[in-house]
Amino acid sequence: MSGRVELSDFYPSSLPIVVDQDVVEAAMSDGRAKRSWVLAFVVGTKPCFNKVYGAMTACRHRGIPMFVIDANQHYDSTLTYGLMEFGFEAHVAFNLQLRGDLAQKSGELFYKTTRVANWLKDKWPDVAVVPVVNGDTILCPIIPAAWMFTRGEKSIQNEAGLRSMSPVIFEHMSEAIAMPEFMEGQWNGEWRLMRTEPFPEQWDTYVSAAGCEHHMAPVELNRQHLLREGYPEDHIYLTGGVVVDALKLKLQERPVPSVFEIHPRLAEGRWIRLDIHRKENLGHRRFTAIFEALERLVERRHLITLVMMNATRHAIGRWGLEDRFEKLKKMPNFLATEVWPAYGHVVEFYSSEHCLAAWTDSGGIQEDMNMLGKPCITCRFNTDRPETVMGNHGNVLVPPISAGFLERAVATIVEDRSILAKLEGAIPLYGENQGRKFADAIEPHTASNASSHRLSHEILGFGVDESQLERSF
Repeated sequence: MSGRVELSDFYPSSLPIVVDQDVVEAAMSDGRAKRSWVLAFVVGTKPCFNKVYGAMTACRHRGIPMFVIDANQHYDSTLTYGLMEFGFEAHVAFNLQLRGDLAQKSGELFYKTTRVANWLKDKWPDVAVVPVVNGDTILCPIIPAAWMFTRGEKSIQNEAGLRSMSPVIFEHMSEAIAMPEFMEGQWNGEWRLMRTEPFPEQWDTYVSAAGCEHHMAPVELNRQHLLREGYPEDHIYLTGGVVVDALKLKLQERPVPSVFEIHPRLAEGRWIRLDIHRKENLGHRRFTAIFEALERLVERRHLITLVMMNATRHAIGRWGLEDRFEKLKKMPNFLATEVWPAYGHVVEFYSSEHCLAAWTDSGGIQEDMNMLGKPCITCRFNTDRPETVMGNHGNVLVPPISAGFLERAVATIVEDRSILAKLEGAIPLYGENQGRKFADAIEPHTASNASSHRLSHEILGFGVDESQLERSF
């Protein structure tokens, strides 16, 4: 191979952005009339809807101008059921229709966000539009960056300051460690920052913070992370867990049909609900250990239901586990289900007497189980919700070191009534009325119509620019 070639196929074709001009016109006209920011709430993945619900609902009730940008990167109807479940559909102004793998979605998202930002600036040059991104999806770093580079406006990060940590006891830990020492080292031992996982979520949330002017921190630990990284204290707000409003709503509702009508076997006995989807857990070493531990725990007669996410199904096929999985499905104490579209069904099951514990690699479920007072077994080497473990005793990290270690650790937890009681007795950490606290924090800024991108001279008290027009960007 020699000489030069030109690679011109680096950007695949993409779907157009769908604009609901009536929704845009209503929000932007409202912002112009009130001389206020317009908030652009960003959704796109399955957890986004229940996480954004509280803040969006509170801002709408206060009359703060707003609309929704739907990245539509999880374009499967099951994964976007939350649009309907939480009443987002009427507020979607832009559907970005993202497709492709992580790299394609990221690049496409940047350019499409730039197009939306410029389109709004051309039509409403006097109206500030401030995106609200949530947590740690790929939307969180890309949209603030594209918006900032295009319009000079920074964003708002809801659920800011998620930084993964790991118990020091895990370093060079023997698989033969005694289980009391293993758990005590997590609950009352030292921890250290370890932002390698989950990937890419830890990159997402870290970069997102740099593109945001306002940071809504769930708990004090998150606030401390942001302060350590140099973000101004007066724009960091303690607002609680982002899902508390949606969780409260669903606890007050009775889903029709019930999850126990859809999956009647779950109405008998107490089940462990297992979901595995983190990229780092899908490699051969970790996933085969998790799968074999699942087989062994089913052989021990534990009731286990596995949620078959797309990533889970792909890993089973990639590592040649199909025959073993078919055998597993014939066991009377095992149930594999498709993804549950409705968050209401997830809450209904977790809050019921039929849920023994969650065995998960999800971040959000660690929060859910804390608020519901149910045991959580987290299949990770570190966690971005360390507050649910250290000093709180509501969660246990059980890293996928080997099938034998996983089997021993999970069995010890679910077979020991005293351990379950300790997990169930953890203090709820995430408060209530997160949406109201979000609105309380941001409403003075929306009403002031000041720039959402403070510069150093403003932070240090040398005067505030009267308008964005005074700036060169």
